[in-house]
Amino acid sequence: MVQAVLLDLDGVLYVGNQVINGAAQAVHRLHDAGIKVAGVTNTTTQAKHSVAQKLQKLGIPLGEQHLFTPASLVKNYIGNKTARLYIRDDLRTDLQVTQSNTKPDYIVMGDIGGLGYPPQVLHEIFLHLMQGTDLLALHKNRFWKKEDGLHLDLGTWVAALEYASGKQAKVFGKPSQGFFLHICQQLGVSPAQALMVGDDIESDILGAQQAGLQTALVQTGKYNASFVQQTGIQPDTLLQSIDKLYIK
Repeated sequence: MVQAVLLDLDGVLYVGNQVINGAAQAVHRLHDAGIKVAGVTNTTTQAKHSVAQKLQKLGIPLGEQHLFTPASLVKNYIGNKTARLYIRDDLRTDLQVTQSNTKPDYIVMGDIGGLGYPPQVLHEIFLHLMQGTDLLALHKNRFWKKEDGLHLDLGTWVAALEYASGKQAKVFGKPSQGFFLHICQQLGVSPAQALMVGDDIESDILGAQQAGLQTALVQTGKYNASFVQQTGIQPDTLLQSIDKLYIK
């Protein structure tokens, strides 16, 4: 029996600044049914408090205490060591660590705005990696959807640096099993008692399945039928949208 529902945000509850029809009502239904609800996002464009403010403006009843992002896990992992952060300024409130621009223990890659990582920045990170710095990625998504269409996502540049340096990045967001298991632990449920609802067949669905969660794929956001078929990954449930989610 499902005791907790993990909801991806962008693509499931909203796209950009446009709420998806029925999203607020679906979350209300889960709350009313006594289901534990978590907003699970790979976003590295905003701090957790900013995401909570956005949800409030959209009328979606998920407060900051319900949100889980990769930033807090990365902060705990770095601990007392040093890092060079490639993230947006807003996210720095969630990732307060000792920084070093010359010889950091870790490089942390997140969203930096614009069209992504320019060649000179990739070269800069590459040199750090070749000198012994380890690579931490807030997530490794291939692409995402904004209001004007699909865009390359962080995983594109992480993969390029892995290939060039021969190093593997440690990934903290979806589809990392550790991320899903951490959330289940915080909610006080076993993975088998949790349902992950997402629009990304790889990060949301496959990642959750590998961690032992039940899964539901929505046909909104970045959902693309041909890409899903190409992956061969099968969600437990296929939903037209979050509006069709009902927990028995």
